[in-house]
Amino acid sequence: MKQSFWKKLLGYPPDFSLEARIFNAICLASAVVLFLNIFLDILLGIQQLVILMAVIFAISVVCYYYSRFKKKWNTCIVIYMIACNILLIVNYKYNSGINGPSLLIFVLSYFLTISVVPKKQYWFWIALNLAIVITLLAIEYIYKGTIKNTYPDNESRFIDVGYTYLIIVFFIFLVTTTVRKNYHTERKLVEQKAIELESANATMNKLFSILAHDLRSPLASIQNYLEVLSEFKLDEGERLSINNELLNSTQNTQEMLTNLLLWSKSQMQGATANLVKLNLKKTLQNTLQIHQAVAAEKGIQLTDQLKDSIFITADADMLQLIIRNLINNALKFTNPGGQIIVSADAIGTDCRIMIKDNGLGISYEHQNDIFSLKTESTFGTKNEKGVGLGLLLCKEFTELQNGKITFESTPGAGTTFYVSFKLCQDDYNQNGINEGQLQKKRQV
Repeated sequence: MKQSFWKKLLGYPPDFSLEARIFNAICLASAVVLFLNIFLDILLGIQQLVILMAVIFAISVVCYYYSRFKKKWNTCIVIYMIACNILLIVNYKYNSGINGPSLLIFVLSYFLTISVVPKKQYWFWIALNLAIVITLLAIEYIYKGTIKNTYPDNESRFIDVGYTYLIIVFFIFLVTTTVRKNYHTERKLVEQKAIELESANATMNKLFSILAHDLRSPLASIQNYLEVLSEFKLDEGERLSINNELLNSTQNTQEMLTNLLLWSKSQMQGATANLVKLNLKKTLQNTLQIHQAVAAEKGIQLTDQLKDSIFITADADMLQLIIRNLINNALKFTNPGGQIIVSADAIGTDCRIMIKDNGLGISYEHQNDIFSLKTESTFGTKNEKGVGLGLLLCKEFTELQNGKITFESTPGAGTTFYVSFKLCQDDYNQNGINEGQLQKKRQV
């Protein structure tokens, strides 16, 4: 809460450079200090400085406003530095010259200059600071009596010097603390970017691996099949067998390319979900019919146990892609004679879709990584090859729809994937749950 307040006051790091945030802090602190100085000068009887302090106070406030809210900090810093130097010159004359705290304030001005000014102006303001100090000291030394002691008594001088010391310590603390805090923040950002870069490199390597091997292999197989068909005379049985193999290889390659292109598009452009009310069974009907035909060719029974009465809130295209990938996986890793069951149940406010098979299962050492690019693609029961992107797509697209995907698997016994989506609220009301009960459930 406190950190958020200061970021709001000084500017957020993505929008404001470190120098701009320090300058905003200095403007605020200057306004507070100058405001207090007005009353101090009145108490000390140095009337000449009261008006000047009030003018510089106003300049500090205006500079903060235009720097923080109009983002014109380069212009504001020029105005602020000019005002500061005028203040220092007048303060030196009317605040007892070398006998007052003016030289300490010049040191503070030097410190603030090297902390906030842009690189192009850096040496100019430093040289100006040194030139003003040398000139004032020379005038006071050569023309004695030009700068008079304006303190009414020695006690006032001690109070003024002590107060100035505290102000200088405060400003140095403010700037160094801001720099240290931002240093740690920037270091964390760099570390985070390094992690993201490492992840991006791993992703790039994975994609190159896919393009270099996983896609080239099935294309080479297709080429070999076509060469055999064109160069050799085959009987009808052999030709039919090769045609089936060619069809399977083409289908697998198409699936791999589809997953690869969809995932690449989601990474580069960002995917958005169009969430609408869907009848689960009707939405998945065509997908299941197509896969039932594929399952029958492999000797696998694909059973549809979805109910007509279930309505969910989801994106139709994404939902079909998720279920299609999960059923494809089940088909790849289930032996002929096996069974795959697609069902769904309403659990509270969620619909849980289940894709259950009695296939090969997932080895325990691979279960932690199946939803990431770390997982290695494996061959199915008929040497079907994937690229390891299908389950990653399922996870990303499920979460885009505010859903959740999990699984249970026993090696050698089969796998069950669970995909949960929100049931449609209208469907709740039609089934006898009133709005008051829904509100209580949301609050819980």
